[in-house]
Amino acid sequence: MDVNDDISVDTEYRENTCNGGCNVREYLRGLMPEIGIIVLLFIISVIVGYAHTAFDPSSSTLSLEGLEELVELIRSLNAFEIMLFIFFNNAIKSLIAFVFGLGFGIIPLLFVVSNGYILGVITYLESMDNGLAYVAIAILPHGVIELPMILISAAMGLRMGLLVFNGLAGKDVDIKKEFLQGLNVFFRFIAPLLLVAAAIETFITPLLIALFTGMI
Repeated sequence: MDVNDDISVDTEYRENTCNGGCNVREYLRGLMPEIGIIVLLFIISVIVGYAHTAFDPSSSTLSLEGLEELVELIRSLNAFEIMLFIFFNNAIKSLIAFVFGLGFGIIPLLFVVSNGYILGVITYLESMDNGLAYVAIAILPHGVIELPMILISAAMGLRMGLLVFNGLAGKDVDIKKEFLQGLNVFFRFIAPLLLVAAAIETFITPLLIALFTGMI
């Protein structure tokens, strides 16, 4: 193979790589209306959960029912198992929010509202016990990656629901193409970043908490 062939192959490789990344960026840009709706709904749910718990702390018992068993399960695992558990828990729920968006977008909306509300409840309880700085350290290191990926998955599900509505209304939509694009974005972009977030939550967040609380 001569130099020209090497240049041609390298150019084709870079174009294909760019196209993959550009396709994800283009998909996300087109998803901005749904992302905006999901983010707004999530913020409102967090505020409602925080405010409701502030006015009626006893309500948190019902909201957090079942979490104690989950915490006990996680404590029985080693660090690597915890990372995998967090990753698969978030990845499977995010994938469900996307796929079941086909049911008129109801599941991703409920997914966002419930998770936002619970986050609001936990934020209030932890801030009362340990302060808002502690809450920020416990959530932000991995949350800056994890939360956007989860919300984007819900936005993808909402789009699928809207497309189903449009299809039933007689509009020309390609639900299959949109679904396959969403799966591509999920497995090439969202799932890998959820794995990164799970690693940060397992290995880095506890260290930061320990430093903040003076345990190390």
